[in-house]
Amino acid sequence: MPLDSPLAVTDRLFAELDRDVSERLTREALAGADDGELFLEYRETEGISLDDGRIRSASFDATRGFGLRAV
Repeated sequence: MPLDSPLAVTDRLFAELDRDVSERLTREALAGADDGELFLEYRETEGISLDDGRIRSASFDATRGFGLRAV
């Protein structure tokens, strides 16, 4: 997808999601619905624990996914 595409950012962030499966699930969920809402989430968290001014532990986590609501 070209970089100037409006979907370039989401395609890059959600590249690990299987596009065909996502599209099939979306179609099935919206079948017969009058309206729908798609929610995309990408979250990164970092944590550092200090003990007497020294790093005791550090962590990093990244999660991504989507939610779909059909009305």
